Amino acid sequence: MNNLNLEDDNFLVESIKNNSNAEKCLEVLINRHSGLCINMINGYMSKNHNDSLRQELIKEKDFQIYNSALKYNPQKGSKFSTYLGNEIKWKCLNLYNRDKRRKTVPVEEELINYFSYQNSQNSIDNELFDNIINQAENHSDKRIGKIFHLRYVEGNKNSVMPWKSISSIMKMSIQGCINLHNSALKQFRNKIRKEISDE
Repeated sequence: MNNLNLEDDNFLVESIKNNSNAEKCLEVLINRHSGLCINMINGYMSKNHNDSLRQELIKEKDFQIYNSALKYNPQKGSKFSTYLGNEIKWKCLNLYNRDKRRKTVPVEEELINYFSYQNSQNSIDNELFDNIINQAENHSDKRIGKIFHLRYVEGNKNSVMPWKSISSIMKMSIQGCINLHNSALKQFRNKIRKEISDE
C-alpha cells in the first residue's frame, strides 16, 4: 500500500469493505475525518441539547466513520467527507428529535441513549434492553456475550465502554469487535420483531 493510495478516501473505503489492510485504512480514515465529525457534532448538539449525549456522539465518532465507510457508494458522485458529514448531521438531528416515549427494539444508538437518559427519564423499554443483553449472554459464540457485557454493562456510569477499550480487552481489532456486535444485534432485533409479530 503506497502513500498515494493512503491519500485516496475511495481506496481506503474499498479496502475496509474488502477487509484488505482494513485496520490500517480505518485508522487513516479516522485520523483524517475525526475533526469534521467533532465539529459537526458540536455544531448540531451544543445549543439547547443534552451535553452528555453530545459527549457520547464524540466518543462514538470512530464507529460512525467506520459505519459510513461501509455504506458509502462513490458511484453516487459525492465525496466521502460530504457523505460522512451528512450521516453525522442526520444522526444528530434524528437523535435529538426522536420521540423518546415510543416503544421500539433497541439498536446501537438507542442502547447508547439508555445510558444517557436512564437517571432522568424512562425512555427506553427496560424489558427490551434486558432481552438484548440476555440473548447476547446466551449466544453460542461466547465472544458476543463478552462484547455486549463490556459495552453495555461494564461501561462507566451513564456511558457505554468505548470500542477501543473493548478491542484491547478482547485482543481483537476494533473492526472485528464492531462486526461481531452488529451481526449479533441484527439477529437479536429480528428475533424480537418475530416474537412481537407472533403475539
